[in-house]
Amino acid sequence: MNHAITSDIRVALCETNATLRGAFQTALYRRGLRGMEVCRDTVSLISYLDQEVVDLVVVSTDLPGIDFPELIQQIRQQTVGRNPFTVILATVGEATLPEIRQIINAGVDHVARKPISMGDMLGYVNGLASTRKPFVATENYVGPSRRAGSRPNRDRAEVMEVPNTLRSKLVDRISPANVDQMIADGMSGLMELREQNSCWAIWRSVRRITELQAMFGQRDRVLEELNRLYALAEDIETRYRDSENEHFGEIAACLTLLVEALRRLPPTAANQIGTTLNLMERLGDVIRQAGRCDPETVMITHEIAGTVRRFAQSLS
Repeated sequence: MNHAITSDIRVALCETNATLRGAFQTALYRRGLRGMEVCRDTVSLISYLDQEVVDLVVVSTDLPGIDFPELIQQIRQQTVGRNPFTVILATVGEATLPEIRQIINAGVDHVARKPISMGDMLGYVNGLASTRKPFVATENYVGPSRRAGSRPNRDRAEVMEVPNTLRSKLVDRISPANVDQMIADGMSGLMELREQNSCWAIWRSVRRITELQAMFGQRDRVLEELNRLYALAEDIETRYRDSENEHFGEIAACLTLLVEALRRLPPTAANQIGTTLNLMERLGDVIRQAGRCDPETVMITHEIAGTVRRFAQSLS
């Protein structure tokens, strides 16, 4: 697929192999991608990402600098750069299957093994310019969804279609101003998705704790899940504090109180454990309603929070 020349597209070429880098540069230039910046380490890449709305990053996994998965997640979560939706094509030399999986799970769009023919390279770029996977946003990952199929269920994180600025500029010829708005709208939607998925993760964690608690000999697994729930709830509490949905932060704070209570309660305290789990389930159901701030929801939330705090005090 050939595209007309455009100077609007920004490409960060971060290939560590000099021969391949030169070949990539020539091939991409011939395809009309003239706005290329060669970045030889993560410092220069981050600097370029902060300066420009970069549409395509071709990056070696051994690029000098910070840990590769950390770099990709910084881009995806917009800790660095202006475009968290930039198409990322990672190149890798010798690597085991677990290492390849780790690279994919970092949040890249595609992984290509070296050596790479220029025909394959352009095929990857053209394919990513045409279509890309929807994104998922959770408490610790933002990037393309890796699950099979496209229909989420209650046990899996929701996904969303995200901007593809490479396609927007290369194929659709959208103006830079409209591209900026697409990125802003996409990031807003992604953050809402992250909130939703984080709250659903809390609900699922509460459900797993209840199920494990009912099984014999699962104390270690219960404690492991309690630690996870505590971290999730603490994150939600921090994010909702001093916001219009502060009542959800209050619910999350109450969940941490119940986690601490369950950690302390001996296995013989069956009644207290049962009450604690029941309160956790009620809180889990409320936290799933993240985004609702109608008076009834707020009132119910405060009532449940008051009950939880009184119960937690009775255990002290």
